[in-house]
Amino acid sequence: MPKVGIVISNYNGWQDTLVCLESLRRQTCRDFEVILLDDASTDDSVQRLRGSLDDNVVFLPQKQNLGFAAVNNVGIRRALEDGADWVMLLNNDTTCEPDMLEVLLQQTPPDGVSCPKMLFMDPPDEIWFAGGTLDRKTGQVVHLGGHAKDGPSFSEKKQVGFITFCCVMLPRAVIEKVGYLDEDLFMYCEDVDYCIRLTDAGVPMWYLPGAVLHHKAGGTAGGMLSVYYITRNTLALRCRGRSAAYRRFAGTLAAIKGGACCLAAAALGHHKGRSYGEWRGAVDFLKGRTGRMPV
Repeated sequence: MPKVGIVISNYNGWQDTLVCLESLRRQTCRDFEVILLDDASTDDSVQRLRGSLDDNVVFLPQKQNLGFAAVNNVGIRRALEDGADWVMLLNNDTTCEPDMLEVLLQQTPPDGVSCPKMLFMDPPDEIWFAGGTLDRKTGQVVHLGGHAKDGPSFSEKKQVGFITFCCVMLPRAVIEKVGYLDEDLFMYCEDVDYCIRLTDAGVPMWYLPGAVLHHKAGGTAGGMLSVYYITRNTLALRCRGRSAAYRRFAGTLAAIKGGACCLAAAALGHHKGRSYGEWRGAVDFLKGRTGRMPV
């Protein structure tokens, strides 16, 4: 049985995925299985990936686009079914230093979760993520060290309040305790939700800078679509457990702000850009919509 199941999802990004898989071939720890999912890509990703896989890769192309949360849940379940003691979620637009997996396995407590130091691919000495903080009242997160040059101040192992799921190491026992990703969110903020649940369950989160990866950043989505999901899902998390009146107030305020920006953008000839995503995300939150953005 593999000790670690590494779950990677691909959507129209086979070039990045192949680079990521190549970095896994160089890992000093070899006791792992890769669960590679294609989330119904519209390009030739399935054909490109199928012809470049090693024996330790389980390839699961999906017939329908499930979204980040649901497709990763498919991978998590398969990893656990295959007997993995640990599950690592890994973005496809990353490359891992050769000892990254070994360090995470050595240093992650059995009752905790962890992440490596995450640097940009370009420039490779600049911090993308060195742990994070989470304000659960607002649903807002802060990436510590963002865009700073790497150095001694980012080399301390420590507990943090937020871990981005660009790369996270999860013990089987924690998954069995906390559960799977929230598929209602579809994509974005699923890591915020999960970190809240980890905190509520008393599971510590560790930043382990001895393990390092490089992140291309922004390789999966962006623009209007990302703003839509971030707006809608952040409102959902911020208002969880609050009164209906508070939900209406928060959603209406966000819709007014987004609508004003949307009108200003339209006056300049920009239609259905980021401001449209902000307005539409707030409106769909008020309508109680979850999952994929309606057409």
